[in-house]
Amino acid sequence: MIVALADIPHRGLDVALDHSAWARKAAGEGLGGEVKAFAGTFAITRHGKHAAVVGEMHAVGEVACDRCGAPLVVSLGGELSCLYSPLSALPERTSDDEGLPRPPVSLDFEVEDVGEFDGENLDLAQVVREWFTVERPARLVCADVDPDSDSSCRDRFRSLAGPVTAPPVDPRLAVLSKLNVKD
Repeated sequence: MIVALADIPHRGLDVALDHSAWARKAAGEGLGGEVKAFAGTFAITRHGKHAAVVGEMHAVGEVACDRCGAPLVVSLGGELSCLYSPLSALPERTSDDEGLPRPPVSLDFEVEDVGEFDGENLDLAQVVREWFTVERPARLVCADVDPDSDSSCRDRFRSLAGPVTAPPVDPRLAVLSKLNVKD
């Protein structure tokens, strides 16, 4: 869903995501799996050339274990608080900069993150996708969902990887194994 910055009223725009197929699809892309349940709401307000998105989202999805590939059911949710700025309004970053560049905007509330958009249209599917991508743990394994499943997850991984054998010794270095080195 694309929202034109010019179409956001001064009082703001409320968006319910619960029954939106585009939001469910974007959440699945961010999670990296199939979404089983999804709920969320946004309040979008315009601040000059910037748009603030505040709300919350929750999703239950099925993703593959990063170690063994078994399906995992994960629940992810929380608050979203982001100020989207046009690329042209973001200051240039240097190697000395720490954190994200903050646009010169004063708001009545604190935002946790800064995003970017083209300055005219805010793609809400991208907002949803980015939030779930960032909030999803970098690694999900069976033990994260069920700590008792760690040994079976490792066994499945080993069976997928096949037998582990020592790499062949480079013939040029084989002569070194015959040396008897003393201190």
